Amino acid sequence: MKKLDFIILIFLFICSLLVKSSFGFRFLFLFYASLIIYKNIALKADKNKFFKFLKKICKLGYCLFFFSFIIVEGIILKDILVNRNNSPKVKYLIVLGAGLKGDIPSEVLKYRLNKAIKYFKENPDTIFIVSGGQGKDELISEAEAMEIYLSERGIPIKNIIKEDKSTSTYENLKFSDKIIKEKEITGDIAVMSNSFHMYRVKMISKKLNFPLKTVYAETPAIVFPNYMLREYFAFFNEYRKKEV
Repeated sequence: MKKLDFIILIFLFICSLLVKSSFGFRFLFLFYASLIIYKNIALKADKNKFFKFLKKICKLGYCLFFFSFIIVEGIILKDILVNRNNSPKVKYLIVLGAGLKGDIPSEVLKYRLNKAIKYFKENPDTIFIVSGGQGKDELISEAEAMEIYLSERGIPIKNIIKEDKSTSTYENLKFSDKIIKEKEITGDIAVMSNSFHMYRVKMISKKLNFPLKTVYAETPAIVFPNYMLREYFAFFNEYRKKEV
């Protein structure tokens, strides 16, 4: 391994440890490591049939990855461009959780909550179902933190229903659907999340036979590439899960 390659790998590894929600750095670390391995295989390919075969397999793998990445990201971006201005008028709006810093909503979650506040000002009869359980490094459930954030900014407690058991997007929708059925809620219902997340949300709701209208919250520009990269892998992960 060349000295420069080693320095780059160490830099990416440290960044992946230091930066919270650093999926992008972890991916870059693994991808760069794979390129170093590929370069070593390529050097031996001319003299060894086994390494020549490995080189072809690696090339095929890279081609499949880049081709599928372009398609999936294109699908998600098209969905955002077409639907980002959706604002259906509904009685109930599910707001999905997105992590806390202790007991404070993450920046991504704040974008969702601020969108909910804006929506409430235009539709003051709306009932919000805030959905999110408590993570390992969170002091309270995401639902509770969301309720506090919204109530402190003018949305009455009576307009907020908490779903505080879910730990994934699948559970967000499944448990929210359970609340809706228990309360015998009828009429149109919408779900809100950040733009990068909404295509997968719709995938899951369709598989759960849980018809929902959609409201797209914006995504902080600085983390948009990181979350778009993560959604590529999450997209395929949804097909792997038996529960979905």
